Amino acid sequence: MTHAFTVYPARMKRVSRRASGLLCCIIAGTVVSFLSPAMAQEPAKPDATAQHSSSAAIQSDRLGPLSVPDETKASFAQLPEKKRLHILVNLIRNKQHEAATTLLAATPFKGKFGRNRNLFVQGLIEKARGNLEKAARIYRTALADDPNLSMVRMELAATLYALHEDDGARHHLDLLKSAAPTPELARNFNDFIATIDARRPWSFNVYAALAPSTNFTNGTTEEIILIGGLPFVISGDSRKKSGIGMKGGANAGYRLDITDDLAAIVGSGVNFTQYDGRTFDTTIVSQSVELRRSHGRGSVGVGVTASQAWYGASEFLWSAGPQITVRHALLRNLVLDTRLAHLWTFYKDATYRDGTTTSLTNRLALTLSESRVLYAMAGADRLKTDLDHLSNIAGWAGLGIYQEAPLGVTVFAEGKARYSVSNGDYPLLGEKLQQTRVDGRLVLTKRDFSIFGLAPQLEYTYTRNFSNNTLSRYDAHGLALTVTRAF
Repeated sequence: MTHAFTVYPARMKRVSRRASGLLCCIIAGTVVSFLSPAMAQEPAKPDATAQHSSSAAIQSDRLGPLSVPDETKASFAQLPEKKRLHILVNLIRNKQHEAATTLLAATPFKGKFGRNRNLFVQGLIEKARGNLEKAARIYRTALADDPNLSMVRMELAATLYALHEDDGARHHLDLLKSAAPTPELARNFNDFIATIDARRPWSFNVYAALAPSTNFTNGTTEEIILIGGLPFVISGDSRKKSGIGMKGGANAGYRLDITDDLAAIVGSGVNFTQYDGRTFDTTIVSQSVELRRSHGRGSVGVGVTASQAWYGASEFLWSAGPQITVRHALLRNLVLDTRLAHLWTFYKDATYRDGTTTSLTNRLALTLSESRVLYAMAGADRLKTDLDHLSNIAGWAGLGIYQEAPLGVTVFAEGKARYSVSNGDYPLLGEKLQQTRVDGRLVLTKRDFSIFGLAPQLEYTYTRNFSNNTLSRYDAHGLALTVTRAF
């Protein structure tokens, strides 16, 4: 699965003052209310016993390791669960994680939130011991059961950052930022994202996947068509073919901060598919350079993009042109991304297809919670060549959803419909070529199953093309099994 390269605006002056402990401060300040539906409740004021225990924990770094006598265990067991959670977190934050381990073992949490509270505290303990990978696994286990545990997600993001698994940390911070209940929290999460970008201004991603397809030629199932009342047999590469192929590629990017709000973004990528020897192999290489200016509610970028494509063994086209990208937060949880591009396209052999393509793409993302995002997409493009029947205008629209479900499964589903009509009559058809293409995509990720910081991912795609030209009618089912770091 291809992962788009995205760079977030950096606030370098603020980041330099906050970088190391920002997220931990967010977590420590709100940890008592980390479980839904208790998140909206104010934590209860501690009684004298809780205050005494908290004071001991706060001073424990000066007193040395604390022992836990039986009477302390007995008193601790009588406290409400929220107060016990508060005491355990304070102990762990102040390097008394072994005392917290003893108390948790003596009086584990029970009831509706008990399992995830136990996991949360166990994750904090393992992190305090320096077992970061184990801590991350524990947090993922809790989120697999309930993806709306904000404090667990915050701790997971901080742990992944400490493990230098920046793609995963950024993924969770981006969800937290979009679902943040206050502007200040959203700014804090955005600052932590900027910290990641400042630490690693470059990105690199490699992927490979098995890709079985029922119709990798996009060919028709018809055997005979009528042209002018005469029957013709369809054969060769125009027919539907199935097979198991390979998909893969690599993407790289670099961000150079020029000023606090202006950056140069350079990106490059190569993607390939292989199904039937060299006949249906495709390779696409792309590059882009952009100057991006950030502002309080988003960014504006101006740049150029170029690509080359090979079909089989020979280069068959290349294209280049300017593009403008705009990101604007209409609301804190409602973001609009727009891209406008104008490309000149040149074919190596079929020069009669040389021309221009102008495209406008819009995507609106509505974050309902840190585990659910809805998408609405729409766009239009215009292809212009010297031949009217090869020129067309098209429009498309679609909907999508990102949902972290229980059992550790993340679901991303989207559907799109595209309609196009040629400018002139198509040869042998006697009228303009009209096509309606429907695309569906379903991606499943097992986010609590991590190997070397990677999670398995299964992608299913379906395409159905309707047309007034028999040769252009087809459908195809496809699968791809790969891995991802953003989970």
